Amino acid sequence: MLQLSGRESEQNASRTPKIPEYRQSIIDGEKRLQFIPAFFCTPLADNMAADWLRQYSNYDGGFWNYWVIPQGIGGSVEPNRIIFTTSRTGYIAPEGEQRYHLIIPGNYFDAEVSADAAGIVATLMILNRLSCQVSDMGPEYVRICRRLVSRQDALKDYLSIIQHPERHLIWRAID
Repeated sequence: MLQLSGRESEQNASRTPKIPEYRQSIIDGEKRLQFIPAFFCTPLADNMAADWLRQYSNYDGGFWNYWVIPQGIGGSVEPNRIIFTTSRTGYIAPEGEQRYHLIIPGNYFDAEVSADAAGIVATLMILNRLSCQVSDMGPEYVRICRRLVSRQDALKDYLSIIQHPERHLIWRAID
């Protein structure tokens, strides 16, 4: 199990919350090019996420961070309940400390979130959209659909395990 740092920082409303560093950043150009099609099963997913964020927030473009979360990250999510990420997952998020005002009418969501949380929401929404599209393509695509759903579930588990400071906002946004 990879654990770079398990320390949680205090949340300050004026700054982006600090996230425990069980995740790994992809900074190498070649690996960044490979990440999107490998993770989302389509090379268009980063554009889909940026377009989604533009549609539902005040996002106006910029560089994105790519994060990988290894399989096997575990922790206590409530008394007497420990969970582990069952598959490798990850997400993409706009770079920086800015905050985004997300308005998702279909989910009755209207709140300000960090760039990290906005990226997680966008990633989960795109994974969900892609899994629905792939499931409609027929039985030969079942494996891909399961992979996309598994990545969604593992990312949601990760948010609970690390007790992401904005996890309750993220749940509301995707509900």
